[in-house]
Amino acid sequence: MAFVGCFLASIAVGCSSFNPAFLNLVSSSVGQDSFITLPNPPGFVVLAMVDNAQVGEQLVSFLSQTLNLSDADKRALRPRIRMRLRITYTDGTFQTVEMIDGSGTFVDPSFNAQSLPDLNQNSLTNIVARCDVDSIALEPGTNIEVFIPVELLQYAYVTTTTPGGGSILTLVERGSLAPQFRPLLTDEVDADGNVTLQRNIGVRDVPSPVPNVRCGSVVAVTIKGVLTVPFLNVASGTPPSYNLADTTTIAQIGGRYEVVVTVR
Repeated sequence: MAFVGCFLASIAVGCSSFNPAFLNLVSSSVGQDSFITLPNPPGFVVLAMVDNAQVGEQLVSFLSQTLNLSDADKRALRPRIRMRLRITYTDGTFQTVEMIDGSGTFVDPSFNAQSLPDLNQNSLTNIVARCDVDSIALEPGTNIEVFIPVELLQYAYVTTTTPGGGSILTLVERGSLAPQFRPLLTDEVDADGNVTLQRNIGVRDVPSPVPNVRCGSVVAVTIKGVLTVPFLNVASGTPPSYNLADTTTIAQIGGRYEVVVTVR
């Protein structure tokens, strides 16, 4: 397995050692009879998640003081990203694996108790499957998700009547969203392929299924982009917030990403 380990180093997963879950799956769940359709598989297929995304400067600036982040901490930050992949075997059976990568403690301290169990439920970033894999794809009905590490305040315009009989529009806080995983959605397009609503991922940047996976392959799913949240007021220290009527801003909460699937 030395070749596989050193190959993963070239895609930033690491050559010195695998995630413990990697070895567990070789000896346990992937090794169960229900997931083996060849009596003596000739080798393995490696599936790796690579989080190359960044955290937007405005969000880092907002949380850096409460989290006491050093410059080195800021440079090391990665959005916490979660995805579920389906490994389908040649006999039609399949296995769903959940993979999570990124900074697991980058969250508003006020919400640590609620957020951390969800943030750190596992640390699986690479797995091994036997060589009877037919295809690898995003689990149907799911999206890649990014963790929003701060509370988002929600505002709406309210019309107020003045003493003189006139009216003014005032932004009033109407609610909030606690830190949580948020699905990354694909842009909406019209019949001609023109973008009608930009969301988190372009139609050409979504992960493509990998069919006919050959033995010895390393399948890497790399996420690139920037985690961002809206700020109605850009003044320093002002909490993230948005207008409930601003559908464009709401559609882009979480940032912009590109997903690249490579097979070596």
